[in-house]
Amino acid sequence: MRIPNTKCVICGKLLYRRPFEFMSGREFCCRGCRSELYKRRIPSPNLELGREKGTNHLNGIPKSEAMKRKVSEKNKLFWQTHPEELKERGLKIRKEEKDKITPLYLAIRTSAENIKWINKITKRDNGICQICGSVENIEVHHKKEFADLVKIFNIKTLDDARNCEAFWDINNGFVVCRRCHYKIHNKKYYED
Repeated sequence: MRIPNTKCVICGKLLYRRPFEFMSGREFCCRGCRSELYKRRIPSPNLELGREKGTNHLNGIPKSEAMKRKVSEKNKLFWQTHPEELKERGLKIRKEEKDKITPLYLAIRTSAENIKWINKITKRDNGICQICGSVENIEVHHKKEFADLVKIFNIKTLDDARNCEAFWDINNGFVVCRRCHYKIHNKKYYED
């Protein structure tokens, strides 16, 4: 029989615990008092946070590069084995991005002035991507972002946009192919 070296914090019964168990600095109790001890313990605030919908109890905790790499590999493996879910997720994200485009943005982008602006820049750059030299899938990129122009000049209507000189300045744009345009905006380009 082992010699008792601690006692139960609830009922005071003498107990034996191995020496390394004392290093954890926790309280000890007998089997009959375990449920009482668990009731007394204060749950971690991080644990409570993790139980709320839409929160992550690991937020703000720095992760090692090895851990990030492992998580990345696991995610890649998961999405490779679940292509249908990946497709649904992509459609959902693209729908959310489309919802961000307001009617004002759409009106400005489809206006005759915007089409003239695009044509002037395309003609000036000879329809060649200014980054890679491609002539396929040509687009015009704003040097100063479109959304920033709307905010800076406080554009509320299409007429406000028509009267704003900064929108139609041909020095604020250049021709790029779709692949380079995606790179500029840090998006992944898919050929299809």
